[in-house]
Amino acid sequence: MKRLIVHEEKCAACGICELTCALRHFKVNNPKKAMIRIEMIISSSDVKTKIGVCRLCSEKACINACPSGALKFNGSWIEVDENLCTLCKTCAHSCPYGAIFFHKDLKRPLICDLCGGDPQCVKMCPMGALEYA
Repeated sequence: MKRLIVHEEKCAACGICELTCALRHFKVNNPKKAMIRIEMIISSSDVKTKIGVCRLCSEKACINACPSGALKFNGSWIEVDENLCTLCKTCAHSCPYGAIFFHKDLKRPLICDLCGGDPQCVKMCPMGALEYA
């Protein structure tokens, strides 16, 4: 099974991945609708980048935590059944990578679907911070 491999040390926090994702899935230039999020963590001695995106962890904590059974692993990515999702956000709280997001206009959580097996963020990242392998 292929998954996203994240190299946070290579990330320049340019946001191209976020914009690419939002454009691909919603045809809007709005990173708040992206299924990947970039966060810069600044301390007095260091600046780090955190990439929030589903890594298809072996625990699948989000699926196990969902009280309504709205999340399923289809063998390649996590799918969301909008008819079952209650927007309780339990899945997001259980994710060890902080990779589940919500947007006020949507009736489901935003979880990376790998663009159906051809993740555009990987192709567009100029720094090579994302890999699909």
